[in-house]
Amino acid sequence: MMKQPDQQLFDEIFKRLTDIGLTVYDFLPPLGTKYPFVVMGDTHIIPMATKTQLIGKCSTTINVWGDGTNRKVVSDMIAQIMLEVSKISQIDGNKWAMVMNESDTQILKDNSTNENLYHGILNIYFNFV
Repeated sequence: MMKQPDQQLFDEIFKRLTDIGLTVYDFLPPLGTKYPFVVMGDTHIIPMATKTQLIGKCSTTINVWGDGTNRKVVSDMIAQIMLEVSKISQIDGNKWAMVMNESDTQILKDNSTNENLYHGILNIYFNFV
């Protein structure tokens, strides 16, 4: 059975980020995990009706976590991720194109643990055919 578009995109991004040397999880790792790391977030499909195939838009959220001593590391990882995922043009025979003008990033200060952290959030949109 062929993967759904959201799973295709999730798997491709996970592989690419791992291949460029980033530590990537598909869930929040246990407390004590060394920073920085990437956590794959939610995906969302916005289908377009056709008679013959599923086409549309797919979004995904990618989270970057870093310790509070070096915001630049999180910022650089976000830039590296954006560059890498923008290269996606085909997955499992389907054409993909990142929608750069709808994708966005932000870096937040986070104190949800006993230490100060930086939390980078990437919301990335792709069209698929």
